[in-house]
Amino acid sequence: MDEQLLRRIGGLIAHHSGIHIREQDYPSLAEKVGRRAQRLGLSSVGQYYDRLQQELELAPARAAGSPSEWQELYSVLTVNESYFFRDTNQFRLLSERLLPELLTRKLAQAQAQAKNTAGAAAAKPRLRIWSAGCSTGEEIYSLAIALEEMNFPWDQWDALLMGTDISRAAIDSARHGVYGSWSFRQVPTDIQQKYFRSHHQLYQLCDRIRQRVTFQCGNLLTDPCPNPSIGLYDLDLILCRNVFIYLDSRSIGQIIQKFHAALGPQGYLLTGHTELHSQDTSRFQVLSFPESVVYGKQPGPKAQPLLPSATQHRPRPAQRAQPTPLGKGPGRASASASGDLNAALEQAAALLKQEAYASAIQRAEALYRTHPHCDDARKIAAHAYANTGRYDQAKQLCQQVLRRQALDLDMHYLLAQIAEDQNDWAAAKQQLRKIIYLDAGFVWAYLDLASIYARERQPEKSQKMRSQALSLLAKLPPETVLDGHGNATVAQWQDHLAKQAATARGDRPAP
Repeated sequence: MDEQLLRRIGGLIAHHSGIHIREQDYPSLAEKVGRRAQRLGLSSVGQYYDRLQQELELAPARAAGSPSEWQELYSVLTVNESYFFRDTNQFRLLSERLLPELLTRKLAQAQAQAKNTAGAAAAKPRLRIWSAGCSTGEEIYSLAIALEEMNFPWDQWDALLMGTDISRAAIDSARHGVYGSWSFRQVPTDIQQKYFRSHHQLYQLCDRIRQRVTFQCGNLLTDPCPNPSIGLYDLDLILCRNVFIYLDSRSIGQIIQKFHAALGPQGYLLTGHTELHSQDTSRFQVLSFPESVVYGKQPGPKAQPLLPSATQHRPRPAQRAQPTPLGKGPGRASASASGDLNAALEQAAALLKQEAYASAIQRAEALYRTHPHCDDARKIAAHAYANTGRYDQAKQLCQQVLRRQALDLDMHYLLAQIAEDQNDWAAAKQQLRKIIYLDAGFVWAYLDLASIYARERQPEKSQKMRSQALSLLAKLPPETVLDGHGNATVAQWQDHLAKQAATARGDRPAP
């Protein structure tokens, strides 16, 4: 393929969307562009370039919703993989602090306005939330569920929850609200059962939540913003997480200035943890919380006080991989005390399973302080700390266990999951590779590596990890339910991975 022509296509993509085609991405781009040209019946990639260029020239005259090759291209260029309640730290901050503060402040403003307009019909308080680069909708739906769990009085508010994405295929999928088990890896079973129903071996989000969210196909770089015509103005909260990793620095700078203009007074912007480190954020007030950095559009030099988190409730993240079965492995107490210790460990493990994390931590810590070599108690506490986003404490306990039990897969995997939550992909990959070295049959390590490589835009490595996972799954009975990431069967996982592979190749798999 003509390398110069391929780079011209890469330049068009960057100009139209801000998506940065890195040097190592060009072989994959060549393959995907070649497939798209073939599907269109074009005789050369040069004709495909002309097709893209022609669509850009005709864009102002193109009817909304009409077929677009740019949309087809974006559907194979972008990785539309997300999951509910992703990044437990940020969702805790949202559910326990930012959302309650926003709701309290917006309600007070509406009440004050009503007093100032005595005799006129009182306007409802307004809430405006935008998930920018929403992929298949898990993020904005997670916020809707969080509000529902807070008993948010929808009918008493003028609320807009909107998700936008450059991929029309992703938006169409979001509107349907149908998801596989992989999307529920951080969702407690009771939340999944409450808001989703089984749908042809998948899960359909209930109508009362789907109807609370609006989706729109949009281009963050080229679309107007603020955009009153679709409600994207005077926003209270913008989420744009794991989007900027695909964009060049110039485009990121332009987009965050648009976000600043679209935010209302005291509105908040949340991004991935490190995505704006090299950007000029001087127009924002940078608010530092233990869970995350938040960019605020504040009128004064200090952030407004937030409500105490102890008074709020939120959907808890799913329990991570279970500790080693009780009674196994080194680091246990002597046989003379094993009866009482075993019963106490079972109580602590039960509290962890019930998601009573504070009680599980208290019980487990009392055990390993009394029995310094009881690593099962440390494992329980590590999982409970991780599930509450207290990652430093969890990592410290993991390392304590690994100093005595260097081959403990559970602790290595928990460290990998924590690193993923913190967007530290290098550390996550290091732990996952170590797990595979220790146990080549640990299927979740391959699946997590496939996901990380996809986000890093390394499709060949991602496909290799998926193939390894499929090989392992083929050795199991199809109806076997795999622990660790929901209740999906081996057959469901095989179907999910096959669809992922088809998407990576540029095919359009059946829904």
